[in-house]
Amino acid sequence: MKSLPTEHELKIGFRDFLDLALDLLHRCEENKKLLKAAAVNAQIALELFLKYYFKKIGKENDIRRKKNGIALNDYTEFSQVLGLFYSTQKWTYGEKKELVRLLEARNSIVHRAQDSNWDEELAVIIVRVFFFIHCTSWMKLGESVLFNNYVPHPISKVKVWRKGAESYAADLSDRTGEESHRCPSCSVVAVISGDLMALDESTNAHEDMICLCCLSSVNVRFEARLLECHQCSEKAYWVDALNEQGNQLYPGKCMECDMNTFVRKCQNCKHFYHPCITDEVHHDGEYFCSENCKIM
Repeated sequence: MKSLPTEHELKIGFRDFLDLALDLLHRCEENKKLLKAAAVNAQIALELFLKYYFKKIGKENDIRRKKNGIALNDYTEFSQVLGLFYSTQKWTYGEKKELVRLLEARNSIVHRAQDSNWDEELAVIIVRVFFFIHCTSWMKLGESVLFNNYVPHPISKVKVWRKGAESYAADLSDRTGEESHRCPSCSVVAVISGDLMALDESTNAHEDMICLCCLSSVNVRFEARLLECHQCSEKAYWVDALNEQGNQLYPGKCMECDMNTFVRKCQNCKHFYHPCITDEVHHDGEYFCSENCKIM
């Protein structure tokens, strides 16, 4: 007798298919035929994820088939599940039309052996589906799907991944008013605040800066600082706070205009500042951001 999947089965299922899609997307520019398989796996991951979502929030009955008013051990068509999801959300982390386009591509590939040519738009949609699943899981369920790689992930070199990550970061910025910045590691404008998303619920903090492209993060309380740039006035000057170069100087670079002069850390208050625009004080071999700090 047919039975509904458990919450654990749905979770393992969508994560497995998402991992497969990520691996295929990583290799699809070398072998463009892999895009078909990436699209199919991404759509399956999306379908299983939304079923997991409804089960997790206690609304599984809303997506079950019914006969004579009695819920069956089967789910409705995915298009209906998708429609229900969007009808119950004030705003979401993805465009419905993109998810529908992925479903149409999957059906075309599986049922008609069509949609077999390279389609960069579809590839970018697959990337954005990754972030839709992750952001929805993180913000609605408190569970992360992607991971904190700490170093640039190899997929950050894939053109369509870079394009998708940048467009998704731009969408988050438009919706929230939080600016996205250029990543000092992969050079893509896909760095967002940890307030908007995390890569790892156990290690990321609100103070972190997250790069959607290379899947890395930096804690701006301990590892780095963000200052206002003395050139373009944007709060986008990234300071490597653990890399002193002598004379209390630390390397820094603006993620907006690429200005890259050193900054200094005040010996007293421990704040970072731009020496070129600060009335700093040099006393007994130490630097202070102001006369007041030297006196204190």
